[in-house]
Amino acid sequence: MIKTKLILSTLVVLFSLTNLMADPISTNYTAQPEPVYGMEYLEQQTVYPTQEQDLRRDGYVVLNFHIDVVGNISNIQVAKSGGSRFDASAIAAVLNTEWNPAMQNGTAIPVTFQLPFEFRAK
Repeated sequence: MIKTKLILSTLVVLFSLTNLMADPISTNYTAQPEPVYGMEYLEQQTVYPTQEQDLRRDGYVVLNFHIDVVGNISNIQVAKSGGSRFDASAIAAVLNTEWNPAMQNGTAIPVTFQLPFEFRAK
């Protein structure tokens, strides 16, 4: 029974999707901030909460956060909650990812950034 549940949970993880689309809150720069290893890496860092997978629940989270001139993340706020487990997963993914700062004419600038996370069970 436990082995079967573990296999099913693993399959749910493999077939669950997390989609990310980055949108700046302000567009006063020439290059938006981005994860050092790309958005695909950030998606890989985003964990679909196990309990939500078991219940086949979808979630949508929007985070606002500040990125300073060296790529440090601070002041993370949940602008739209998908539920506490989805919110925590999105926040952990942002914090566990290195970021490149926004650039304006070749100079790094601090910005507030908005990032939506969509969790869909398949």
